[in-house]
Amino acid sequence: MATFWLAAGLLAYAYVVFPALVLVLGRLTRERRELPPSTALPDVAVVIAAFNEERHIVECVRNLLGQDYPADRLAVLIGSDGSIDSTVEAARRAGGERVHVRAFSRNRGKASVLNDLIAEAKQAVIVFSDANTFFERDTVKRLVARFADIDVGAVCGELVLTAAETSQNEDHRYWRLEQRLKAAESDIGGLLGANGGVYAIRRALYKPLRPETICDDFVIVMNVAIAGMRVVYEWQARAYEETPIDMAAEFGRRVRIGMGNYQVMFGYPAFLTSMNWSRRWTYLSHKILRWLTPHLLLVMLVTSGVAMFHPPYALLFGIQVIAYLTAWIVYATRQTVSWPGILRLFSLFVVINLAFGIAFIRFMRGGNSGGWQRTER
Repeated sequence: MATFWLAAGLLAYAYVVFPALVLVLGRLTRERRELPPSTALPDVAVVIAAFNEERHIVECVRNLLGQDYPADRLAVLIGSDGSIDSTVEAARRAGGERVHVRAFSRNRGKASVLNDLIAEAKQAVIVFSDANTFFERDTVKRLVARFADIDVGAVCGELVLTAAETSQNEDHRYWRLEQRLKAAESDIGGLLGANGGVYAIRRALYKPLRPETICDDFVIVMNVAIAGMRVVYEWQARAYEETPIDMAAEFGRRVRIGMGNYQVMFGYPAFLTSMNWSRRWTYLSHKILRWLTPHLLLVMLVTSGVAMFHPPYALLFGIQVIAYLTAWIVYATRQTVSWPGILRLFSLFVVINLAFGIAFIRFMRGGNSGGWQRTER
């Protein structure tokens, strides 16, 4: 059953071998110096596309206006994508002259809002964030400092996910490993995309997004890489987001992200063919194989089920069935049973890949609207 072992081998490579390799290579190539702060701070625009964010927008604006950055060189551009709450009014009251709020009458999608806001921006550097993301006081300055290197076109900051003590969502634990992988990929010249709540690019490198784009942060930064510029990780440029308490709140968001992943995989072949070899390797290993994980898991289940008349495959099929049943039990009883972290993490893995499987079906059916709905994160 070569098909079973091929699928199993690809999964083992994607989730065990590749992370170990890239972390080791990153440690070997990591620069041990810090870039000095730039003496000439450029004009910066922080851009936020918002939909029904009245809960966070005032605190978000105050957080940005409180950055340790010259006030005359830092502007905030907020685009309300057809919000039906008080997002626009609250942002205008909180911001004053340094905050420009565009109130778009209908929900067109985040990509369209970003295109319009950046077309208006005149600043040399664009910092991207979200209404529910909050910067440390020096975050903008630390992002901008990396542009002292003229070869740097985009800078990814460190997004810290926080969780309440009662949270049953293990997303923040999974995210910590992802952050380490991003940092290591940056060290070897293979960083992919950015953390959507905290990253920056040179405005001249922005390429307008297709209106239906879902994973805008990934596409924006990969376009910078295609232009031949470096993409770097700045772990000291920190921002914070709170994860939903319950895994169920993440499911719809994961389905949408999954649809965006397949948009990228099928719609942007240049992300594989026009990159350096480091980024091709990380893209195949860290992204494409992860996006194909639902398919590989299904191949393993079906092929081992078909071959159940052979004792080894009957055992392997049974192990998979028990594992999935365990994941379902953990998920179904997450509110009443305090399961060990490893089981909650495995349950999250299964939930994420179920969401990606649903996303693939929806993508293939053509459900790729750029419109969006607000989620807890």
